[in-house]
Amino acid sequence: MQRLITTLTLFTLFLSPTFAQSESQRIITPIAPLLNENTAVVAHIDLSQVKPDDIAAKLKPMLSKLGIPTEQLDAAPAMLKPNLAALTALKVRDIYFLSYVPLLPKYPGFVAIPLDKASDADAVKKILGHPGFPDESFAKTIGNFLLLSPIANDPIDDSVWNTITSSPTPRPELLEALESVKGSAVQIALIPPPYTKRVLEESGFDMLPPPLNKTPMSVVTNGVRWTVLAADLDKPQLRWVIRSEHEQAARDLRKLFEQAVDLALANIDSIHERILMEKMKAGGVEPETFLKSFLPVPKENRLELTVNEAFIEERTKIVANLPETMLDALASSARAQQCQNHLKQIVLAFHNHHDTFGKFPPLHTVDKDGKPLHSWRVAILPYLEQNELYKKIRLDEPWDSEYNKQFHSQCPAFFQCPQMVAKNPAIKRDGLTTYSVIVGKNAYPEADKKYDLYMITDGTSNTLAVVERQVPVCWMDPTQEITQEEAMKGIGKSEKGIAAVHTSGSRMSTQTAFFDGSTRTIMEHVTLESLKALITRNGGESIGVEYDEGK
Repeated sequence: MQRLITTLTLFTLFLSPTFAQSESQRIITPIAPLLNENTAVVAHIDLSQVKPDDIAAKLKPMLSKLGIPTEQLDAAPAMLKPNLAALTALKVRDIYFLSYVPLLPKYPGFVAIPLDKASDADAVKKILGHPGFPDESFAKTIGNFLLLSPIANDPIDDSVWNTITSSPTPRPELLEALESVKGSAVQIALIPPPYTKRVLEESGFDMLPPPLNKTPMSVVTNGVRWTVLAADLDKPQLRWVIRSEHEQAARDLRKLFEQAVDLALANIDSIHERILMEKMKAGGVEPETFLKSFLPVPKENRLELTVNEAFIEERTKIVANLPETMLDALASSARAQQCQNHLKQIVLAFHNHHDTFGKFPPLHTVDKDGKPLHSWRVAILPYLEQNELYKKIRLDEPWDSEYNKQFHSQCPAFFQCPQMVAKNPAIKRDGLTTYSVIVGKNAYPEADKKYDLYMITDGTSNTLAVVERQVPVCWMDPTQEITQEEAMKGIGKSEKGIAAVHTSGSRMSTQTAFFDGSTRTIMEHVTLESLKALITRNGGESIGVEYDEGK
């Protein structure tokens, strides 16, 4: 404890020789004992600037202009405000995330929270609701610091904590990075340790495709002394700054970014994206120029990019001048991406449920007589940041009891495909879901059976977890999943089966999620043999499926 106090005092003097701290120095001082030569990433959130209602109100118009769905913003303030109030009551203002090179990739990083009193640690852990807490193998209280591991399956031994807290070393580049975006509520700074420059320059770009493989690694090591991404929540505004060693290094790094854009455009293999590029050109907009306008711009020895309302307005004017079909293609592509994100979050919730209970969520819960009570969707609400809704539902009553009917219209956006909602607004209004699991012999799940990860012997990347359904149903209904028989009629071939709601050129397709967390777009002409192989978890069949986008 005395060592911690001494170290903190020395760092305070180092960072603030005049004893008059700037805001950036105030941010660094509490975590000075945790900074060393291995620290690579420091993220910071100033909770005093986080006002959920204001943020949601300001973000919605900006996101809408970009065609990005905003449904999840509606529920965010209600979820965040109770926890923010509880943390504020404990005088918690700052939350940090730190990452250390020797601990990667097993430990991506650690949360660090300065406390008003060490005795507040248990209260903070309870508010954050980490599944591993308050087990001390996942959390350490050091002085008035609470250090947390965000990984539920990897307890932290003493050697790991020693890597974090031993040999504190000043990192003045962090102060410089924070000063460049001072006043921001959120900052994420990458400060490469000095020794990484030598390691990276020895490795080179040989593994990358041409022309990137011809680029000297010094373009990166000289181009990135540090980089910081910051969000100003009151405007709102996003800033990205990269500090290079000198002006030429900044220009060389910008050229590398431009080459990466050129390479990406030259290797587009998605039908959606190819059509999008063709329509942009038909509307007089060069995709290459448009995409490069999102890259940071050289300013002396830095690259800088500011994304604010004016930035978005300028680019949406370009889009607004394109043909209506182009706008439709942009909106459809954005909704397809959002649909994939929803499916990813659902499968992630499956795995979090598995981590907690040792099995995936059941098809439905049942009462003492075996009668279905609630859908699997209700069971995973806590893992989709829907704890408040989960607590309100009476789990011992049927989904359609007089009390539980009030929640039918409160379907979380995670359970709805934005493309289907755009075509039929009643889906959102009535609380319907567009996603389903497939029920049947050797599929996931079979009724009344409990499954763990090891029962998927065909491989998690070869087994369907969640699919889009043709006809939406109430999200709480435990009896309306797609049966294997209906699914085997093909994509878009049965009202009770798998949907075909996305356009891939002249053909239709559907979004699917696999147990490994990947999402893939399956074309409607997929063979029934291939479809069966994907549905079964232990069939041992060979997989021969044409995917679009390969995600």
